[in-house]
Amino acid sequence: MKNNEIRIPDVSEGSKEFGLSRRNFIQLGSVVAGGMILSPSFAAANIYNKSNKPVDPQWYHKPVRIMHTVLREIDARNYNAAKVVEYLKKGSYNTLCVNAGGIVDFFQNPLSAGNINKEMGDRDVLREISEACHKEGIKVIARIDFRGVEEHIYQKFPDWFIKDINGEPVKLTYTKPQLYASCYLGKHRNDYANDYVSYVLKNYKVDGIWHNSPGFNGICYCKPCRESFHKFSGKSLPGRQAPPEEISEYMVWKRIEADGYMKRIKNTVKSFGDDKVYTAEIFSIYDVGQNLDWGLGFDNARDHFDILVSVAFLTGHGADKYYFDLNYGTTIIKFLKSMVPDREAVVMYGGNGTSHRLVADPSIDLKIWLWQILSVGGRFWNCYFTNVPTLSHDNRNAYNETEAYNFVKENEVLLEQHIPHSNIGIYYSNSTRESYRKKAEDEDAYGNEIRGIETVLMENHIPHDFLIDDHFSEEKFQKYKLIILPNVKCISKKEVTLFKKFVENGGNLIATYASSLFDEKGNELENYGLSEVLGVNYAGKRVNTKSDNYQFILDKGHPLVSADSSETELLFNAAHTTLCKPMPNTKVVCTWVPTIQNQPPDKSWVEDFSTEYPTITENEYGEGKVIYFANQPDLISHVIGHADPRNLLARAIQYLVGNQIPLDTNAPPSVNLGLTTSLIHPGQYILSLVNTTSGPIRPIRALIPVHDIWIKVNLPGEKLLDHKVLRCQGDCVVNKFGEGLEIKISKLQDYFSLHFTMG
Repeated sequence: MKNNEIRIPDVSEGSKEFGLSRRNFIQLGSVVAGGMILSPSFAAANIYNKSNKPVDPQWYHKPVRIMHTVLREIDARNYNAAKVVEYLKKGSYNTLCVNAGGIVDFFQNPLSAGNINKEMGDRDVLREISEACHKEGIKVIARIDFRGVEEHIYQKFPDWFIKDINGEPVKLTYTKPQLYASCYLGKHRNDYANDYVSYVLKNYKVDGIWHNSPGFNGICYCKPCRESFHKFSGKSLPGRQAPPEEISEYMVWKRIEADGYMKRIKNTVKSFGDDKVYTAEIFSIYDVGQNLDWGLGFDNARDHFDILVSVAFLTGHGADKYYFDLNYGTTIIKFLKSMVPDREAVVMYGGNGTSHRLVADPSIDLKIWLWQILSVGGRFWNCYFTNVPTLSHDNRNAYNETEAYNFVKENEVLLEQHIPHSNIGIYYSNSTRESYRKKAEDEDAYGNEIRGIETVLMENHIPHDFLIDDHFSEEKFQKYKLIILPNVKCISKKEVTLFKKFVENGGNLIATYASSLFDEKGNELENYGLSEVLGVNYAGKRVNTKSDNYQFILDKGHPLVSADSSETELLFNAAHTTLCKPMPNTKVVCTWVPTIQNQPPDKSWVEDFSTEYPTITENEYGEGKVIYFANQPDLISHVIGHADPRNLLARAIQYLVGNQIPLDTNAPPSVNLGLTTSLIHPGQYILSLVNTTSGPIRPIRALIPVHDIWIKVNLPGEKLLDHKVLRCQGDCVVNKFGEGLEIKISKLQDYFSLHFTMG
């Protein structure tokens, strides 16, 4: 076993290898958060050695440009492999992901539970397209899906599938027809699925497997699940309404079995060679999910998937359409790159999401979406729900993505293995995310605070990335000048120790609201775990400040408020506020103002605005500084957008990082900047500008050019050696500026890119 592998037992091994039993389950608590086993010592596999020379990189370590056609049964009637390949070539794709099957098979499947597409006749679509692609040097990934089967397959093998507590089969109610669902231990997802993968890889010219919908919700009571859980815990499987501690124990077991299932599929794929790729969707960084979810987490993705792929459609999936923020794709890439920097991080996009999929998506939004993803080192996976766009009911999507794909093709060597360059990190807490399963009155949807922080950072053109709580170390912290805790309420003792060392040694911290008020299991503490670092003690109460609430400026000369204090003594406050007391040496910038009722207006006043409870403090701890917001400026910045909290956060960041922010520009907030650096060629960078300037309503109808932009890049200790403009729609002048460089652009229409080398 390699040093960076996590050993997962086979079904036959039960759970002995982990030493897990009812007796020692409690001892596992230090490495379990929300039902996920977290390995603090886990180190992601790196395809580069210490000298940054490639160690047998495969094709999937290089920039991928993927088309994903989720074929319908009827698409097989007149399937034209030559036309598909023609689109791929014109669109600058290097990879096609296409149905093999599982639910409905697009090849002449001879296996026992095969369900050959009746619309295909005697043809073999998978063979036709895989051979046609390989003649043109295009890789093919076979899409498999074993979440369930149609009734006639179930009737042949009724013991292979999920059973409810009464032994009856469980159906997927969101599919039509309703499919009979599969679990991690049943023969459908295991013996049959692995035989299926082996058959496809042995008999077809495919380069790997896309594992669609790899998980299942709820509890399965089939015989293998009952036996395995009893071996693990000494108990029977819990009911759906069981107490939380029983559900948590079940989720630990489910996590182990899910991981074992993924490993078995991957081992089958890799038995055909390391050049065969295995990948699947990585689960949303925001969605908390229901209490009985898949048991699959980000650590599964790091351990098993050769390409890190996360879905980020322009819109939500449901019938009620809404458009995601245009920076959502960049958030996904930064998160994935923080997990495993040297793996390809890819956004699977699909315009209208999974509903309204048969008509054109917003073309300008799509182009911005792709340029944004590219600006932080990401790649594209175009998920199209029929055939290619020239062979569909609505051909208006055809080649809308080609500019971005062609850019990657033309600059592949320069773009390879780039990651975001930053000295500011947003701390992402899995344990906090999991704690949102138990929704409290003062909580919004998980991730809104992160979105607010990102809004402020992006509109002020400040580069940043993520640190993830189950994959961090003192060494990783050293990269950062500033770490931001956006209501990271659940923090372990180990994390407390590392944050203390970080600040003590000169690092800076911003924390908001309930950060460190809970342990990693979601248990509320009497005081902040980081109280010494924050410079405050918890006063035992969090108050609702959603309406008619303010904060009083106490220290009018402080850099966070000096720009406002000559004109106002009050600042906006909303959401919720933690009541706390400052320690003797803590500077209090603003204090909480009790609610001032607005009706009747005659009574809308209080005797004194100032209270003993601060809303903003500054504390020095060792060599570092800490700004603590007892309220929720991050949440407010996302859901309300008032200027006060956004200004306060921006000033706090600039105050703590100072002249070490690597970018300065006169570009408006509607122009997003990206700065990436090469993992394999130290000193090489790419600066990107993406224009989102448009009308006030999404989707975007017209993009408005921005003129006369300058950007200064400051990378201390490095001087400009060389540069190459990769894309510019106006004139571009690059000059040395001190130790950095200054770029002047006469016009930005949609995307600008500059590759430069420092030494």
